[in-house]
Amino acid sequence: MGILGRLFGRDEEADTVTVTAFDCARVRPDIEALINALGQLADAMDGEDSPMSNPGWRGRLRDLRDAAGGLRLLTRGDSFTRDELFEVLTTIRPLYRGTPPKGFAHLANLNTLVVHRIEAVYLSAT
Repeated sequence: MGILGRLFGRDEEADTVTVTAFDCARVRPDIEALINALGQLADAMDGEDSPMSNPGWRGRLRDLRDAAGGLRLLTRGDSFTRDELFEVLTTIRPLYRGTPPKGFAHLANLNTLVVHRIEAVYLSAT
């Protein structure tokens, strides 16, 4: 322990980090459910009445499909690490959080499903 550690009463044992084992097989079903939810939301956003002339809408649709593709690529291999999973998971953005904005009400159930699936993957990975 250094002089500053002794001065401020820091304990070296408090600085240790406990690492838990990561089991890919346990997380895979939740990832598959998230991929399906992302696909359902993207398909609903790409319907006949969707505002595809809006570049922001097209961008969000592309983001959702890219996120699903990233998860598929990750799970294609035999194994992956928690860090690799979180790297992909942090790029997934639901359409909104909380109350649906005007014009998104028809997507509320699918968006809520995506949010729940993201949380389920996170919980099963930690």
